[in-house]
Amino acid sequence: MKILVTGAGGLIGSHIVEELAKQGIPLRAAYRPGEVPEQADSEFMIDGLETEAIGLNLNDRNAVFQAVKDCQMVFHAEYLCSFDSSDKGLLQAINVEGTKNIMEASLHHGVEKVVHTSGMETLKAAPGQDTIRETDGVTLEELKTDFERSRYQAEREAIRFKQQGLPLVIVHPTVCLGTRDREPTLFGNYLRRYLEGRTHFYLDTGLNLVDVVDVAKGHLLAAKRGQVGGRYILGNQNVYMLELLRNLEAISEVAAPTTALPFGFAKLGNALVRGILRRRGGLPTPLIQRLRQPLFFDSTLAREELGMPQSNVWEALRRHLIDLKTIYGI
Repeated sequence: MKILVTGAGGLIGSHIVEELAKQGIPLRAAYRPGEVPEQADSEFMIDGLETEAIGLNLNDRNAVFQAVKDCQMVFHAEYLCSFDSSDKGLLQAINVEGTKNIMEASLHHGVEKVVHTSGMETLKAAPGQDTIRETDGVTLEELKTDFERSRYQAEREAIRFKQQGLPLVIVHPTVCLGTRDREPTLFGNYLRRYLEGRTHFYLDTGLNLVDVVDVAKGHLLAAKRGQVGGRYILGNQNVYMLELLRNLEAISEVAAPTTALPFGFAKLGNALVRGILRRRGGLPTPLIQRLRQPLFFDSTLAREELGMPQSNVWEALRRHLIDLKTIYGI
């Protein structure tokens, strides 16, 4: 059995590759074109294991069909996260068209199970509820950024091929903590700014945190035990921002901000930075608006149906901070 993992150089994809390698499963690790596998990605490769590292342009339909050929399972963990308006075309090409190509090739080649990595942005709490569940979806019209819309459209493409017979499972990781956050992710960028002493205020909100190793294991469990057509939230602990900051300060020994910034001021300041000053960074205003309500998720289904582990998130945060210091020389 051979398995294809897209996004093998990413935070989640690299850990999926590691978990498969530990089980001695032959795999094909697909990286972005020109992306060189990091040394850390080769350290967990088992001697004698049939492993291919390939560069894959998801928008190249022929290349995708060739990559999927002879694979019994596909983990589609590749996507682009950008809130820069100039990347709208890339978001459509990689997230939407790329997903379409992966799903079409998987259906064509008779792949036995496809696990599609979706995101938090395609779910939201039902009216009157404080916690988000797998059945709580959004509409395209509710999403205000090109990135969110591309993730929604990618998910719809995956579901369209499921309706044609593709054995698909969708997973929704929450905020992942751990090593190899190289780009970094939105939350990784926040942690980097925190370590550099550049976070002077905080938003009074909340997040669901999870160890990225558990998320990788959750992907493998979804392939093994997940119901075709099902979706699973791969999360762990719902944490208010003040609790997160207390732990950040204790682990990093960097003083945490003590002043909560009103959401109105946060939106105005962010619009100034991203709009008038034309600077990257920060969160788009629609995301700040969404954070008015804590992004709390219920991962009961993944725990009970898949058996997803629930490791200590603060230990995962510690590893994340150590790794960011190494990557960026902080």
